[in-house]
Amino acid sequence: MLNILDFEFEEVPIGGGSLPIAVNAGQPELPLTEIWLSVNGSNQYIFMYSTVGWQAQITSTTIAPELIFRVRRGGYGTNSPIIFQTSDSALLIGNNSISMTIGMTTAFDHTELPPMSVIGTAQQYFLTIQNIGVGNASIVGPVNLTGFVLG
Repeated sequence: MLNILDFEFEEVPIGGGSLPIAVNAGQPELPLTEIWLSVNGSNQYIFMYSTVGWQAQITSTTIAPELIFRVRRGGYGTNSPIIFQTSDSALLIGNNSISMTIGMTTAFDHTELPPMSVIGTAQQYFLTIQNIGVGNASIVGPVNLTGFVLG
């Protein structure tokens, strides 16, 4: 039977904190939130889950934002290791007669056996976002990152 040895979550509600955040195509990776977890033994696992609310605006042009969601260990820059990555997208066909916002929710979970280099230390985990598609999107919330150490 597994026990919860460490737990942390960070949740930014809709409109809370610095939300909404513009995520423009071609922009560098942006941090959304972070948590700290401590792994103290080699037989312990990290389990994380996340939910991010985002939206895109339909205008007269066709857009297809593709958002890359990453969890990085130790920092949010490109030199920090990616421990998980997934993407979500929306193809929005332009229409001259309407303009509306389409809301999306992306959710994921990840389990890992952490590398020996992090055992015995507190590690910071960052949830980041990058838009590699065409057209812009906004992170509107809620944004949640939850982590458990199980052993």
